Amino acid sequence: MQLRRLRTRQRWINADGHLVVDVCYPSRQAARRDELTTYADHLLSTARDQLLSPFVPVSLAELVGGTRDEDLRAGLAGLFDTIRGVLDSSELLRTWGQYAMTRTSLAECWRDTGPLGGNDLRSLAAAVEHAAVPVKRRYMHTSEHPAYTAVGPRLRAFPGAVDLLTGTGYATAVCRANTALADVVRRDSEQGLFASGFLVTLDDAFESGGIWRSHRPGAPEPSGDPLIPAGRGWASTLPPEAGHGAGTDLEPVDLPLADDTSLGSGELLRSDGADVVWRAPLRLAHLIHGWFPLPSEAVCDLHRSRDRYPALRLELDHSGQTVDEKEAEQHVTVDLGQETPRLTGILWPLDFFPGLMIEVHRRLGAPTIRMTTTLLRERVLIGDRETGHCYDPRVLTREDVPGSDRHGDSAAGLGPRQLVMRTVRRCGLLTLDGHALMDRAALPTAAYGHRPARAQAASLESAVMELFAERVLEPALGSRDPLGHPHHPARNGQPVIELIGYRPLERRVIRPWGVTDEGGALPGIQFVPGHLRRLRPGCFPSEAQRVAFRDYCRRLGKADGWELPDGYTFVTEHTRGH
Repeated sequence: MQLRRLRTRQRWINADGHLVVDVCYPSRQAARRDELTTYADHLLSTARDQLLSPFVPVSLAELVGGTRDEDLRAGLAGLFDTIRGVLDSSELLRTWGQYAMTRTSLAECWRDTGPLGGNDLRSLAAAVEHAAVPVKRRYMHTSEHPAYTAVGPRLRAFPGAVDLLTGTGYATAVCRANTALADVVRRDSEQGLFASGFLVTLDDAFESGGIWRSHRPGAPEPSGDPLIPAGRGWASTLPPEAGHGAGTDLEPVDLPLADDTSLGSGELLRSDGADVVWRAPLRLAHLIHGWFPLPSEAVCDLHRSRDRYPALRLELDHSGQTVDEKEAEQHVTVDLGQETPRLTGILWPLDFFPGLMIEVHRRLGAPTIRMTTTLLRERVLIGDRETGHCYDPRVLTREDVPGSDRHGDSAAGLGPRQLVMRTVRRCGLLTLDGHALMDRAALPTAAYGHRPARAQAASLESAVMELFAERVLEPALGSRDPLGHPHHPARNGQPVIELIGYRPLERRVIRPWGVTDEGGALPGIQFVPGHLRRLRPGCFPSEAQRVAFRDYCRRLGKADGWELPDGYTFVTEHTRGH
């Protein structure tokens, strides 16, 4: 239970069960060391007592004839080389980087027809080879640029693969995938140059499960093994003394919260001289710092006391939920020195979240103030947040994002998927119902605060495609005005641009066709289930619809094939009406 809770919160252990910690290197040189050098440094410092323990059969000090650091390091290097030689020379093993796998398991993977099996590996190899092929898009000019494919995010995009990439399954999958790509490069190319005219080389063997570079050669290419990491995509991260230009800080930026008055602004419901009723959504800052704004009408009687911090008793009622005794009745203070008066020192219940609507009632002259929430008619799922209480969809989209909770607000340590979701929801154009639409070309810069290295941009793009396939995000079209501002829908006379759309709301109970909520609250809303649609002759379904159909078949447990029939496309489930 505790492990599941930690994976859900994703503060130290992410959703895949991997430990994520902040690392601070003592120098840039230390940060660039390889794994074995770093491990040797660990053994010669933190684990030195274990390394020189007299209880081992033969200590390293005895092998090298002393305890000087230079001798011990040379001895460790010799031991590492011996182990590496044994692994490389074994007829039963294959190696990738510092990992080894049996040839039998690799062959079984190629024969497997399920997720991350032979079909997916062949698809990955083809995708890497043709990644730099320019895509012809309507309204857009095409050009050829090097393309970087991140293996880890690309594997997640295959239907049914997510569950296989948890725990040690991730390391197993990326090692098999990189080994398969290396075999394809050796077998089907001349030093990485394929018959299609595109050159495929390894750029980084570790980051994001491995980064591969695909491009059409222009100037003479440097000779050498295409499977030796070249680091072209990471050149911008090196310091100036390395000869690759200015260094770049590639930590994701902490995007500012929307602070316009229209977002999350409160509403005065009643003020008759005796009672004041106020309603406003809970904001992330309220949760983190334990405060809530009040209208001046609700505290007009407190100004007479000449006390800047008068005390009140807070009564908190969470409709349909049991509130802890300490939260149900609290002693709080009113800060009258702010531009907007506020309650401070509030202990919020654990299931309160940004966007939750709070109604405040105070009788003037009374020492108490009351807060309540309001139930919805049915529970809903908004993104990954499930609730049965009224909420402000705009605040929920903006502030209930990955990396943000009552403990803080930071993008540090987020994976590509979470970083994409955080950026789209924080920076996208916001609709009244909580949809967010963002200029797709601006995503990498918005996520990192500046133009990141190409490999990082490739990792984000892979995450976008994965989220498209899962229908968490949606592609859309908009336009850009002369000042560079995006608009949706597209405006006449303006260049058309690609947008990334976030659709937050998904009803948990699917109603039959044409059925509406009681009282006619949603007139004319119709649910359309996923279905096949015949295409006109000469038309073909997009890859996104093929992926959506495979996902649909997987969820249904369909046993007679997951591929679209010839001449058909797949229409995903949606609603019609207002």
